[in-house]
Amino acid sequence: MPRIYSKSVLHLVDEFDFSGVSNQAQLNFDNGLGDVTAFADTEQTNVEGKGSVTFNIQGLLDAVASGYDAEMFIDLTSEGRRVGVFPPSGPTVGAAAGDYGYEVDANVSSQSRATAINEAIALNVDWRADGAPTRAILLDVDTAVNATGQGTAYEKAAVASTDTIVGILRLLSISTSGSNTLDVTIDSDDVENFGGTPETQLTFTQLDESSVALIETVSAAGSITDTWWRIDYVYAGGGSCTFSLVISFGIRPT
Repeated sequence: MPRIYSKSVLHLVDEFDFSGVSNQAQLNFDNGLGDVTAFADTEQTNVEGKGSVTFNIQGLLDAVASGYDAEMFIDLTSEGRRVGVFPPSGPTVGAAAGDYGYEVDANVSSQSRATAINEAIALNVDWRADGAPTRAILLDVDTAVNATGQGTAYEKAAVASTDTIVGILRLLSISTSGSNTLDVTIDSDDVENFGGTPETQLTFTQLDESSVALIETVSAAGSITDTWWRIDYVYAGGGSCTFSLVISFGIRPT
């Protein structure tokens, strides 16, 4: 079924945040039903085929500031881009930690750049992927990570042996001043205050002052009985670098 979100949606493509130029996102699922009805059957019979998902992202052409046009042009021949769409859960402008959305590895299937005279130029992009998307939660959206600490704990679910956990870290930008490192992990526990038996489940590559905008996806197999999840930061060094991060987490069938 399709879902349509307002312009306050968080729209991410790999390490780029294109929320400011997007004004509508539509998500369509298709489970690829196949007709296996035989001649003597009294009613139609179907079997489920391989699922697919399509994102239609509608926005405005921005050839300079955000680099949206240039990046979408590159993506015409790129494969496996990580597209994330997160609508806000309340009346706030823009999604925040704790909000749910969808993450998918997708390829561009079509693009259109259209306008009428004296009107804004639209840039609408269709993304397509085989298989189901990952329904993910934003564990943190922080434009200035510069200290050791933990994010808010969110209750997601336990992980069955037939499931895989997925963590996506996007470093949108970094403000460098001196030398620092930042280690980021996704941890779990069976209680909200993480006073039980917390465990590190996913570990991202260490960031430092030489890091550039990037995306990293890490995953691990179940089973995990913990139901509470959070981000942990370990910040070290004598400088004062700040890291702008968006980190999401999801559970999907293996």
